Amino acid sequence: MCGLAVLVAAPLWLLLTGNTSFPGSSDEGAPPMTLWQAMLPPLVGIVLTRVLPLGLAETDPLSRSPRALVFRQMWVLLVAALAFPIVIAVLPTGISRGLWYAILKVLLFLVVPLVAFRLLRRGQPHSAAVVVRVPRLRWLAPLPAVLAWFYLSRVSSLAPPPYPAAALPDPVTLAVVSLVTLLTAGVLEEIFYRGFLQTRLESLLGRWPAITVASLLFAAMHLPTHLHSGSVVTGLATVLVYQGLFGVFCGYLWSRYRNIWIVIAVHIVVNLAYVDLLLGWLGR
Repeated sequence: MCGLAVLVAAPLWLLLTGNTSFPGSSDEGAPPMTLWQAMLPPLVGIVLTRVLPLGLAETDPLSRSPRALVFRQMWVLLVAALAFPIVIAVLPTGISRGLWYAILKVLLFLVVPLVAFRLLRRGQPHSAAVVVRVPRLRWLAPLPAVLAWFYLSRVSSLAPPPYPAAALPDPVTLAVVSLVTLLTAGVLEEIFYRGFLQTRLESLLGRWPAITVASLLFAAMHLPTHLHSGSVVTGLATVLVYQGLFGVFCGYLWSRYRNIWIVIAVHIVVNLAYVDLLLGWLGR
């Protein structure tokens, strides 16, 4: 309830203070987006995910894992999730936004969890939290919510303006940066926050507490690179509205459909500059 209260209070604060427009990214030259552009697409996606389950049975990938093991793994993941923004915040700006940013993410979101899972398991049977093989219905069922979100967020009049051409790097740099972002953000963040962390929280606490906690931690990851010289409270509210609500949408997709590839695809669409370039070429 406290987590949901925070997510509700964030847009109310922005409305009351008149801060209804903010950059959609921490990248230099990122075009501004309004509060409604940030909120409406994921909210519509959440509603459609709720009303169109298409008879899918709820699943717990960790149902056969010992509860004590899941509990210990959860704490390792929570520490890693909290450590990332703290370490990034204390690093010099040039380092925190450079190669070390990606390296630290790989260490805390992939290497540390996998090593911890292996050490904590101690010969117990392996039970994967990230479902790799997905039945056909779990591909088809989320499509209405995902397509509605995509239309509203990237195609409709709610879509933020594309990056100005002058703000984009040269083609080689853009390709390298896009590939790194795809792997460390679109893929790795979803595996960590939804596949690893949220799944264990769900197994212990239930669906909505897990989605809320994972979404708040996902938003917290973006704090060091999104808090600028303005009000700290306003910057925090902005991150909660944009990244936090997007995290709730992704978390609900994962919880309802257990298709990590759909969630990864949604995240890639948000981060990949080529998507906006293609839509611009098609005359969005």
